Amino acid sequence: MTTIELGNIGSKEQAEKIALKLNGKTYFDFIVSYSPDAGNYPVVVSTERPETTEDELKNMVLFVLACEL
Repeated sequence: MTTIELGNIGSKEQAEKIALKLNGKTYFDFIVSYSPDAGNYPVVVSTERPETTEDELKNMVLFVLACEL
């Protein structure tokens, strides 16, 4: 499993929006989670594709988010 963290998102509502836009998307089948941490909501994105590198995952996440704008 390959995992990246998108960083601390300022509110639960924003973290939920990101999770809804990414969860299960593309052939990477994103697994998205978030939880409260010191007033922020870190968003974590994973994939179970064994051959995926962190850079590949990061690039696909950015691509999907850009397409959702």
